[in-house]
Amino acid sequence: MSNKDAAPEQVMASLFVGLSRHEQMALLGRLENAGAGIYRALAAQEKNAKAREALLSAAGREEENGGLLRLMTTHKHGCEKCGKPLPNRPDARVCSFQCTFCAECAGAMDHVCPNCGGPLERAA
Repeated sequence: MSNKDAAPEQVMASLFVGLSRHEQMALLGRLENAGAGIYRALAAQEKNAKAREALLSAAGREEENGGLLRLMTTHKHGCEKCGKPLPNRPDARVCSFQCTFCAECAGAMDHVCPNCGGPLERAA
């Protein structure tokens, strides 16, 4: 079956096959931001004020989703508590939002992120 024969949802889903969770989240974030641009382009052409506002609102949600995924996939290179550089990713302890701490600071915080309350785990 060629991409011409596949449903758009199948084509989109195929983009994620074989990617790690982190890579899937990063790709989805980029797609969310692209979707926001499409909503804004549609809104610019819309003559109905209510429909235009709805499209712009949808664009804002897409940008918010993209921003969240960007936050959750952007690695930091230093401890957020003591400032220690962490050039080797496995030395870092991170939560789902990529809040980043050195092993010593993470241990002192009982491996709980002070920002979101999530567990601090060894970075991948």
